[in-house]
Amino acid sequence: MNKKRFLLLFALICIMSTATLQAQTVWSLEQCIDHALINNLDIRRQHLEVDRAKTAVIQSYGNFIPTISGSSNYGYRYGRSIDQVTNEIYTERIAYQQMSMSGGLNLFSGFQAINNYRLNQARQSAVNYDTESLQNDLILNIANAYLRILYLEDMVDVTRQQLEVTMEQLERTRILREGGTVTRGHLLEMEAMAAEEEVRYTNSQNQLSLAYLDLIIMLELDPDEDFAIERPDLVMESTSFFYEPEHIYQKALQTEPSVFAAKQRIEMAEKSLALHRGSRSPSLQLQSSMGSAYSEAFRRIANGDNNNATAAVTRSYNPNDYMLRNNDITLEIVPYREQLSQNFARSIQLSLYIPISNRLQTRTNIQNARIDLEQSRLNYERQKNNLGRIIHQAHGDALAAYKSYTSNTKSLEAAKESFHYAEQRFNLGLMSSLEFNEAKARLNRAEINALQAMYEFIFMVKILEFYQGEGFSL
Repeated sequence: MNKKRFLLLFALICIMSTATLQAQTVWSLEQCIDHALINNLDIRRQHLEVDRAKTAVIQSYGNFIPTISGSSNYGYRYGRSIDQVTNEIYTERIAYQQMSMSGGLNLFSGFQAINNYRLNQARQSAVNYDTESLQNDLILNIANAYLRILYLEDMVDVTRQQLEVTMEQLERTRILREGGTVTRGHLLEMEAMAAEEEVRYTNSQNQLSLAYLDLIIMLELDPDEDFAIERPDLVMESTSFFYEPEHIYQKALQTEPSVFAAKQRIEMAEKSLALHRGSRSPSLQLQSSMGSAYSEAFRRIANGDNNNATAAVTRSYNPNDYMLRNNDITLEIVPYREQLSQNFARSIQLSLYIPISNRLQTRTNIQNARIDLEQSRLNYERQKNNLGRIIHQAHGDALAAYKSYTSNTKSLEAAKESFHYAEQRFNLGLMSSLEFNEAKARLNRAEINALQAMYEFIFMVKILEFYQGEGFSL
């Protein structure tokens, strides 16, 4: 019976553990980046701009296609009106229908159509590069938040270990105080040190929780769901920052999308200038149309020579008058199909438009386009300068962090030896609690400084690798 209970309890524990593991999703840096690139609202909105730019390219391509339109209307005329088919005045009710189809083709307009097409192509490329640049910024922000969580998790471990050591010493001091070996002042100093260590441990936990919240918000996740990140094996050895900054900069110019976007906007400004210049040239258009019409007023003699009778009737003021004067003649409406065939008309024409004066509007547009072109060139130089500044600063920060990590590592080793020696003396009663706390504080500062320098170095080196087109991975 006990064995059955034990097996049942073991199975229950396994089920609960499995459910906990399923609820606690562990995310790697690559998973975080992939999820953010798909679900981030700014990225999704930028993709809509990409679709808009693509639509503009399709529309500009459509400007080379002839325009074709057709129309048809059917109605009744009442009262005095001129029939469009017979061109006669009538006062009776007349049913009519008109059908037409027209088309036009722009033969020449100062190359505005081709320049508009190239302008939209350059805009599409610029928007695509903007999307890549926005994605790169998001990747760096997520990587920074990811590394900050790793750093704070290490901080929590360090402060927890420091608190555990302090609590052990506090318990030892209490025992010594009960035995009368140390004074009450020593015990109070150790209690103050323990309280300080506990506050530091609590603060590090709070900072870790906030760091997790920041990353969750970037990933567009629900803060109420369990979330944890994967701890990769961080390696300090890297040679990326040992390259000269100019070497890294020249390599980054070949991959940085923000620079490419600025360059594409120079081409946009050039095509915009050409587009406005083209508005000064004459334009030539080819137009063609065809159509037919039907009218109840278009009638003919039913018992005679249809062609001659029709002509005679249409010249009359009113067909009914003709019938009154000639009781032996009967009129009929020309059939629908015959009217469409007889009234069918076609036209073709060339239209030449020569701009002469529009109150200096074209000149103003050209001047503004020249200013936009110069601004785009300056923005291109600014983007390159910003990239160079970022790389030089990241290189300098990486070098400084590496030196700081090296020195802090040595300082940490010395602080550990010093604290170990101080702990032995304190346990033997050869050192006061004040001196022991000072040695403990030096060790705490050394551990924190070394930890901070390590993560700063890793992040800066990864930035340099990222700008060289190597991606961001830990």
